[in-house]
Amino acid sequence: MTSGGRTPGGNGSGTQGRLPVLGRRSDLPPRVRNLLEGLQQHAAGWFQPALARALTEIDGSLFRMAERSGNSAEQQRRFEAMRAFKQAGASVQQRFQDHLEADLARVRDVGPAAHEPASDAAGSLELVDSAVLEEDLGLQEIAGKADIRNSQALHAYTHRFAVVAGSAVPATEAVPLGPTRVAEAFRYALRDVELDLEHRLFAFRQFDRAVMATLAPFYDRVNTWLGGQRVLPNLQHPSFRRPDIAHASDEPPQAAEPADAPAGEPAAAAAATQEPPDGELFGTLRDLLGAKRRAEGTAGPGSASYAPASRDDLQSVLGALQRAPTSAAQQARYDSEHFKNTLLVKLRRASPEGRPLGLGDEDLDTVDLIGMLFDYVVRNVREGSGARSLLTRLHVPVLRVALGDKSFFTRRDHPARELLNTIAETGAHWFDDSDADPDLARKMQMVVDHVSANFDGDVGVFDHLLSDLSKHMQLLARRAEVVERRNIDAARGRDRLEVAREAARAAVIRILQATIPAPRVRSLLERAWTDALALSALRDGPEGSEFKRRVEVAENIARRGLEPLADTPDDEAVRQDLEGGLHQVGLHGDDVRGLVDNLFTRAPTPEATVQLQRIDDALKDKPRLGGESTPAAPTRAPPPPLSSAEAEMLQQLKRTPFGTWFEFVRNQQGDTVRRKLAWFSPVTGRCLFVNQRGARIDDHTLEQVARDMARGQIRPVASEHGSLIDRAWKAIVGLLRTPGEPAHATAGAGR
Repeated sequence: MTSGGRTPGGNGSGTQGRLPVLGRRSDLPPRVRNLLEGLQQHAAGWFQPALARALTEIDGSLFRMAERSGNSAEQQRRFEAMRAFKQAGASVQQRFQDHLEADLARVRDVGPAAHEPASDAAGSLELVDSAVLEEDLGLQEIAGKADIRNSQALHAYTHRFAVVAGSAVPATEAVPLGPTRVAEAFRYALRDVELDLEHRLFAFRQFDRAVMATLAPFYDRVNTWLGGQRVLPNLQHPSFRRPDIAHASDEPPQAAEPADAPAGEPAAAAAATQEPPDGELFGTLRDLLGAKRRAEGTAGPGSASYAPASRDDLQSVLGALQRAPTSAAQQARYDSEHFKNTLLVKLRRASPEGRPLGLGDEDLDTVDLIGMLFDYVVRNVREGSGARSLLTRLHVPVLRVALGDKSFFTRRDHPARELLNTIAETGAHWFDDSDADPDLARKMQMVVDHVSANFDGDVGVFDHLLSDLSKHMQLLARRAEVVERRNIDAARGRDRLEVAREAARAAVIRILQATIPAPRVRSLLERAWTDALALSALRDGPEGSEFKRRVEVAENIARRGLEPLADTPDDEAVRQDLEGGLHQVGLHGDDVRGLVDNLFTRAPTPEATVQLQRIDDALKDKPRLGGESTPAAPTRAPPPPLSSAEAEMLQQLKRTPFGTWFEFVRNQQGDTVRRKLAWFSPVTGRCLFVNQRGARIDDHTLEQVARDMARGQIRPVASEHGSLIDRAWKAIVGLLRTPGEPAHATAGAGR
């Protein structure tokens, strides 16, 4: 499908029609207009050569791909894409710059909230073009990577642009010249280039490498220039050591011209004030943990030989552990006790002269509680999976957050807690890495890589990454729903076809039981004419006039197979019906005429006999309508009747609403995988199960599923209240309150 010539979906709202021009914004204050024009000049100077490099690289790559093409058709497609780019080269540059300028000209429209979901059609999934979804995902990934690579510079730029715009701080995907808007400008620039989806996505990837991957110097240059223009000249990045992250204001520092700076209370701070005091749950957990240690005889006083490490020293050691390279085997294993012992060893080695360093009481409790949290979370993910490795790598960054910010224990919307929960819940539903969505797996890998490499106290990093990951997951969810709807439509079509074929087979079997036609006539009825009957049943149903007429034709030719009949006035009508039906099921015109002539001729010629032999071969080789018969055809002994328990399960299944998730036991170890019941047919009993990506999984009937449910191999997913992290804390509290049940992370000697 050629997508050139249409306005693509995505965050390109407002790109249709005439674009606004910055030079016509006479309503803007002179200083604001001068600043915007300066930004436009910086953008033009930077992006024009960068985009030229991207277009050159696209041309060269397409030529190399054409040379390596496996066939002439593929090579021709590559050359056509090359021609399309060459013909549109200058206009691509101009449209790209026009889009960037239009974003700057809409300066008063830039708001603090993230844009709507990437496609304008998000509210009506049935109208979403799959090509638009693929483009949205491609651009989302490109912009997301650039957001993460340039998070610090973008933090400064968005705050400075808020001062220029006189608005609240915009989200990174909304700010003009931000990665999302730059990527959308490239999509807009390609809008009228005649490219199929494959080459459009290829162009996006080349643009990513040539332009998006090199944005860091551009944002540094823009920030330096804006600072020189007295727009937040003393802006500092957030620091980890602040009094209370939960209640800290997200407002930008005041500008040199405070009248331009936005004011307002951030939503995060407002939400935090509605939570219980930060120390309340943490204090409760500490009390329970201390009581548990005393009951187990592991508490004891701290050793006088160790001095409690300062928070700065502890963060420094944890930072080194966070950035230390680990093997895949180490990432796949998680042991909170082993980690704590490693931390204590590192602290003692880092001790100055005098007493070696250990953990203070509060820090030790925090280490143990976060260890218990990860013990619970990791157990919910299959051992050896990529998701478990990702969670293991988040342990140290999350611990560093919890040590400095006790709201982690109380705020359900804490960004570090939400990010951990998102990755944990997603990974818990993957049976193995092949079951994972590759796009989502790559995105989560990128997020965790960024946290491990760059987190050094700024909790805003988690907030930014969570926003980026959430948007990506929304796009994937929309794509999965589109795929699922297509699979449901296909399953309904297959079911209708099977019902039609069964009606056709039943009619032909009844006719053949009443007569004993010649082998050639039997072959015609069992193959070609059964398909013709099925087509009629598919269109009008078995009670339709066309189906009944074709049954009469079948009865007529079955009788003719016994002995030639005298010509009747109905012969011509039968011939026409027969020829029309055989043409519809794909028989060649000459074969149809030869076959019909044989049925209506008393003595075929030798030439006709040769032709009939060829027709016999054609009938045997003719593809069946809808493919070969499904396993519903009785080629083996029917299954035994359902037991009472199985029959009860079957009735329960028939009352189950579409969209219900089930767990399928996959092996003797009891590992399960989740599948959604997307649809079933009350007529044939066939049902459709899909995975998280909306892809069709296996073929089942309601009876098969009922038998497996009775044996415990399939079960509905129990409703879960609260997030995985909420359930983890609840389980930890229950564990600490249970006498005689050892806590996994208690350690009185860990000082």
